[in-house]
Amino acid sequence: MKFEDMNLQKEVLDALSQMGLIHPTAIQQEAIPLIQEGYDVIGQSETGSGKTIAFGVPLVEKVKRGVRGQVMIIAPTRELARQIAHEIRKISEVKVLQIQSVYGGVDFNPQIRGLKKAEIIVGTPGRILDLMVRGALITDNIKIFVLDEADTMVDMGFITDIERIERHIPKDRQTLLFSATMPDGVIDIVERFAVNPKKVVTETQVDHELLQQEYYNVKKSEKFSLQVYLLGKLNPESALIFCNMRRQTDILAQNLKIQGIKAEALYGTLGQKKREDILDKFHRKRIRYLVATNVAARGLDVENISHIYNYDIPENAEDYINRIGRTARAGKTGVAISLVSEQERRIFKTITRQFKNELIQMELPRFAKLPWKDNPQRKKKRSFRRKNRR
Repeated sequence: MKFEDMNLQKEVLDALSQMGLIHPTAIQQEAIPLIQEGYDVIGQSETGSGKTIAFGVPLVEKVKRGVRGQVMIIAPTRELARQIAHEIRKISEVKVLQIQSVYGGVDFNPQIRGLKKAEIIVGTPGRILDLMVRGALITDNIKIFVLDEADTMVDMGFITDIERIERHIPKDRQTLLFSATMPDGVIDIVERFAVNPKKVVTETQVDHELLQQEYYNVKKSEKFSLQVYLLGKLNPESALIFCNMRRQTDILAQNLKIQGIKAEALYGTLGQKKREDILDKFHRKRIRYLVATNVAARGLDVENISHIYNYDIPENAEDYINRIGRTARAGKTGVAISLVSEQERRIFKTITRQFKNELIQMELPRFAKLPWKDNPQRKKKRSFRRKNRR
């Protein structure tokens, strides 16, 4: 099937053509007609499956030019909010709609000015609430209410904020919820917010022919040395290295820099300007590797990532699938490599059960044992004392 077979408005078809999109993905093919018909829709599909286009196309068709605040889209992170806004701007380019993204860490005033003309609002829960309290974000005209990456918002503790926002959204609306997984918290939101929703579920599996999954059994104390060895040997142009905790991402990135490897840490509490600078450098290939947490990496729209490294093994299968789903996209091959310590072998076996016939255990190579600094940025007080003694 092609988009031109889906009874879309000419303005939207022209925009999709300019974007180079010809064939809809599974979630797009199933969700777009239901949203066009006015149903509340619950879409479950893996990361990278095209969910933004799935809800973006029909909502752009429904929006009327010149009517303020008809659509509100809530996303868990600033990066995802910006990316959704960017994608919908491209879909609506021919129709010439105004889209305003709102998120914390930046000045209120440009966002407030943009809201006066924007038909579509994309934002994070905290900043949306702040703008509502200030009277700068009016919800009276909202006809479509979208929650994207709902499972991540549950994980990040945004339920209360979303509930507060929803109370001010007109009940006579269309509700759309998209998520990679459906934990109890998301199901609870669906039951309260949506009315007789149509559920669209596409297969959450990795393309077996494009993605190779490898793992090494390695001592915890030797993980860093192996990671450096693999980056040097495989020399990927662009890669994501996953850790479970914010502090670990920071320390690992600093230790990689000490070894002359261009890497930066990306995590949820990083300042907005710093996050944007890091992502800009990554897009422009000025840094090659991002060391990231699950939450920070969700929604990242970065093409041509050839390698995923699980420096820490995730806590569940959903996180593992979302991590490895960042590579082997758009018909390109990719490799996911997990460094499994003895303490992680049981959980790794459990979460990769569905991939047991595709996992390749790699022979541990010989590599140099490198020093690891737990506080690589801490200055030595001893040197300071010596200097003062002189």
